[in-house]
Amino acid sequence: MRRAPLLTSLEEISKQLREPDEEARRRAVIGLAHQPLEAAMPLLFCAMGDGSWRVRKDAVATLLAAQPLKAETVEGIIDLLRSADNAGLRASAVELLERLGTRAVAPLCGHLSDPDHDLRKFVIDILGSIGSSSCLPLLVSALDDPDPNVRVAAAENLGKIGDAQAHPPLLKVLEGGDLWLKFTVLDALGKIGVPVPLEVLTPLLGESLLRRAVYDCLGLLGEPACAPLLLKGLGEPVKNAREAAVVALMRLRVRLGGAEAQELIDRPLKELKGSTQVAGLLASLDGTDPVVLDAVVRVVGIMGEERAVPGLLAVARQERHRAACLQAFRGVGESALATLLERYPEAHAQEQAFIAQVAGELGLVEAVDLVREGLEDDAPQLRSACALALAKLAPKGAARRIASLLGDPAHEVAEAALEALRRLSSREPEELTRLCSDLSQSGRPERRRDAALLLASLSDSERLGLMVKDEDAGVRTAAVTSLARCGQPQSVGSLVMALVDESPQVRVAAAQALGEVGGTDAVEPLLLALNDADPWVQTAALKGLAALGDPRALPGVVALIADARGPVLIAGLGTVAALGEGADLAPVEAALANSDEEVVQAAIGILCGTGNGWIERHCDPLLGHPHWGVRRCFARALAEALGTAALSRLETALSQETDPLVRGEISGLLGRLG
Repeated sequence: MRRAPLLTSLEEISKQLREPDEEARRRAVIGLAHQPLEAAMPLLFCAMGDGSWRVRKDAVATLLAAQPLKAETVEGIIDLLRSADNAGLRASAVELLERLGTRAVAPLCGHLSDPDHDLRKFVIDILGSIGSSSCLPLLVSALDDPDPNVRVAAAENLGKIGDAQAHPPLLKVLEGGDLWLKFTVLDALGKIGVPVPLEVLTPLLGESLLRRAVYDCLGLLGEPACAPLLLKGLGEPVKNAREAAVVALMRLRVRLGGAEAQELIDRPLKELKGSTQVAGLLASLDGTDPVVLDAVVRVVGIMGEERAVPGLLAVARQERHRAACLQAFRGVGESALATLLERYPEAHAQEQAFIAQVAGELGLVEAVDLVREGLEDDAPQLRSACALALAKLAPKGAARRIASLLGDPAHEVAEAALEALRRLSSREPEELTRLCSDLSQSGRPERRRDAALLLASLSDSERLGLMVKDEDAGVRTAAVTSLARCGQPQSVGSLVMALVDESPQVRVAAAQALGEVGGTDAVEPLLLALNDADPWVQTAALKGLAALGDPRALPGVVALIADARGPVLIAGLGTVAALGEGADLAPVEAALANSDEEVVQAAIGILCGTGNGWIERHCDPLLGHPHWGVRRCFARALAEALGTAALSRLETALSQETDPLVRGEISGLLGRLG
């Protein structure tokens, strides 16, 4: 498909901006990028108010790409905030000013005394999003603005900026009588994170509207005297205040720690078990806020509140909360058993799997029959959970029963069975030894592989050394991996032998293993492996040498990377960095001239951790590199290494850059540094 020709005259562009077709208007905006900015500005402003968000985005991007903008242009953008009849235009102006960053701060501050209270509020919100502390005194002054919405915006955005210098003037506002402003100030103080004195907060608990924000601040204060107030807050009739109290209580518990947390929080919570005060808290287990859910789960676990069991099971459906729920069940203990057994038959497979996990973790031997039955369920998730639970409960014959799942058609079940058998190795070593003997003599390679993986948990390096000679490459790989897990020096000979195995995957595993357990005896064999015909073996050998950290390997690594390419060269550069210092990093610096952009980016990443001495020598070639990814990568490295000293370089690079992604990256860096 042929592209539409680029429009070249402002008259054509103006006409096309009025076309009903969205794509035609977008092409018009692209055409404006090739016009002088002063002439194109009115049409770009028009496009920023277009009915299509895509057209508006293109107009904003075009203006950003025209950096640096003149002061009168920025003033024109600010004036667009007065467009009360075009919300899209106002939103585009807000986005553009926010993305201009610190360069827009001074012009924006000049409008904080504007007669238009709506404009003042927009300006304050934008300054808060930019986050520059340079406007702090003016935002503090706006706390006394005659318009209530502006005052609230000032407080809110002082919190967003998060500068502790705003703390004293915000505290002073709490002495006034405007409840909504006080609420916003408390929120802001919470975000700033400087503790609010308890004597200031306590009287504010008398106002129901403020309690949620007061509890947030109490959690940050971290004083032992906050504990009784927060414990009382667990009985708040208003949900958001109650949930704020429980989140703050758990935050305070972390800050107190140790015996103090046990005495001031855990003991009183245990005394609340079974009380009516807890009823509202239990209802919060039906919520969706992850922070609140985590706090409530922890609280009911400390209480040992068995009424929470159904709610905990529901929350545990979310993987992110499963560990916290499991810990809560530990607090509830055996009293959860009756409810768990009652719920199990009607629960779906995921919930049944969690119940089995709880039974195993809590050692609920009464659930052994339930867990055994689950090993034969149709749901793979349940079979996996029951295998692991049975290993925890460890009834007689558990190992043999779990071993029957090693051939399960579901990979996750077979892997769970392996893990379960590993866990049983310390309880039933003789049974595991017999099982491994049977498996290692199986005619099926996958069973011999299982034996090799299980032998690691028995630290049987002697038998694993024999399995390194197995006829199947997968078994040999598993045996090599298990020898590494055993971590025994006597395994080095078997691992060195595996470095010349006919299978590349075995040689890769052997190189990795020698890097983990080989010590000084592994350096020479790994150097020989650098001559392997397989690049992945070479890569593994390089990483193994890097892990050993023996500088004797450096000449061999440098010799290899002289002719290496791709992943081998990248791994080699990393190994040079791990083994050498100072002048030894010359090969890494030389790689900045490589034709492979991934190699160049890897070299930049390595050199970033070695100081700034290399930057000046390579700045111009890298900022002008033919690949956009390298230019973008180096621009980030330049900003990180030099900070504000990189501004002039980045501004020059922006003026010469043609790729929109790189332009956007550099513009963002300039905004953060400027």
